[in-house]
Amino acid sequence: MADFKNKTRTAGIPAARETDSPYLARRKKAPALPQDDVAHTAAGRAMPERVAQALEHARFAARIADDNRAKEILVLDLRQATPLLDFFVIASANSRRQANAIASEIDQEMKKLGEFKLGMEGTEEGRWILVDYGDFVVHIFSEDARGYYALEEIWGDAERVEWRDPARIKAAPQSVDAVEEPVEVEDDPSDD
Repeated sequence: MADFKNKTRTAGIPAARETDSPYLARRKKAPALPQDDVAHTAAGRAMPERVAQALEHARFAARIADDNRAKEILVLDLRQATPLLDFFVIASANSRRQANAIASEIDQEMKKLGEFKLGMEGTEEGRWILVDYGDFVVHIFSEDARGYYALEEIWGDAERVEWRDPARIKAAPQSVDAVEEPVEVEDDPSDD
């Protein structure tokens, strides 16, 4: 034991003895406990109506991204895939400025609804902006970053949620072939 104490001394600091630290004394007495089991599904909620609210807010965030010209917008339902959150909103932006504008607009509109973000990351670089609202997370990617990280492939088992508002969907323009040709009107002989 004396050899051990001499080897553990460094720079004139004496080695700790078991009786010097109450932590060491307690640690030796405590039995090793097994790690908790991991829950395979989400725990019950104190407010079950929060899921419906999170879905509506995620859809609203997707519509805001659409209004700001985001591309390839998806809303994924992750409730069966992970107990950590309920929904992902994924969108692509053409530039860092556009990505920041989309994230800022979503944040402003969510505040009006009483939904406050837990955090926002990536605004400086603009390749991947993440806005965390707890029950749902908004991801705004550059086109390159979206292909590289491929969240929709990683969470491929997640159900895709329809986010478009049917009242806001514009009628598709008719094709050139579908346009009726003008009808020729015969000259009226009485006009002469």
